[in-house]
Amino acid sequence: MTAARDVDVLVIGGGMAGAVAALAARSRGAAVVLVRRAPGATALSSGAISVAPDLGALPGEPLASRRSPVEAAQRLAAAWRDHPYAVAGVERLAEALAFAAAELGQVLAPPLDRRRFLATLYGSAVGAGLCQHATVDGDLLAVRGTLAVAGFRGHAAFDAPLVAAGLARYRPRGGPEVRAIELDLPALAPGAARPHELALALDRPGAAEALGDALRAALPAGAGAALFPPVLGLDPAARVLARIRERAGVPVAETLSDVPSVPGLRLHRAIEARLAEVGVEVVQADVAAAPAPGEPVRLGDRELRAAAWILATGRFVGGGIARRGVLAEPALRLPVQAAEGRDAGVQLALRPAASLTVRDRRRPQPLLSAGLRVDGALRPQDERGRPVHPRLFAAGAVLGGHEQATDGTGLGVAILTGFLAGRAAAGGG
Repeated sequence: MTAARDVDVLVIGGGMAGAVAALAARSRGAAVVLVRRAPGATALSSGAISVAPDLGALPGEPLASRRSPVEAAQRLAAAWRDHPYAVAGVERLAEALAFAAAELGQVLAPPLDRRRFLATLYGSAVGAGLCQHATVDGDLLAVRGTLAVAGFRGHAAFDAPLVAAGLARYRPRGGPEVRAIELDLPALAPGAARPHELALALDRPGAAEALGDALRAALPAGAGAALFPPVLGLDPAARVLARIRERAGVPVAETLSDVPSVPGLRLHRAIEARLAEVGVEVVQADVAAAPAPGEPVRLGDRELRAAAWILATGRFVGGGIARRGVLAEPALRLPVQAAEGRDAGVQLALRPAASLTVRDRRRPQPLLSAGLRVDGALRPQDERGRPVHPRLFAAGAVLGGHEQATDGTGLGVAILTGFLAGRAAAGGG
């Protein structure tokens, strides 16, 4: 058998946490291999990246927010001792967000000191710690003049009058005047085109320019920006947003997306391109029942040995935590922790998964906070609270102690813990 190839860092998992961890380790000069069973859930991203909710803002009035994403994360960490923000610390959160935006600058805009307030497909607004370039000029606090919500005639997937009516509610809080307009569909797209088909049509030469000309002719007097459905190109290199803006003469943005998500596919493409550009090798393989860092691991037809490993396999959707009568971590067979009230421990995860939910959906759900318990260096712990291995780290949704689906931290946890784990695995601060 051929001797195992030596690398510095092995990242297991292909979502945002794994990608940021690989990029962070690579930025420190480490030789990095990222192994995944399938691409992560980044293709489902709405186009915005939540970091932490401002718990002091009134429900339904996001523009009333007073805390920046970093300040909100600090408050959350102080209140929720088992949350990854509390365990890992949020001192470097701003640095981590800036790092992710720079590495994925093809699609992500640099963060601000405040959250951006972005429109959804349903006429509501959400606050984002990071967002794509395609949504920046739709920030409701940044639009100067009337915001023209542009729908396509015959395209039922986007109701411009409904979106405009919803956004008009935010004007008393500092939002812009809003007005709906209608445009013809791009000539290359059929009337029943799905979002990704519209995006592909706009990538083609001449299509974005034609849409920009049509937008310029339909803009109301005093228009400060135009807001489209989330279909403004699939390939970041096609510069659809810039091409429309150049012809229309006003800033252009898109709403956030539901699934299937063109912004999510755009983010996924940018991640793939950046990993390849910096020399992170991506391997498609299963790593169930793997050994430990420093030992050879078989990945398909090859064998690797890495001094440090980062586990970023997600939770239930990604397969990082499995329900096998009880909760299990399948890759390294690490102990899974679950939380119940103020109590947390392996003994809870050994109960049947169905017993870890409660009828009152407003109460904490032990099942939803299940995952690995880690120390301050993001090293998974055993049943006694000791690091399983000094060079094994974990990042992202596989970490326990927080309800990923409901706590409002979104991909913020993935970015922070991926960044910290990648730097630690590469031997740098």
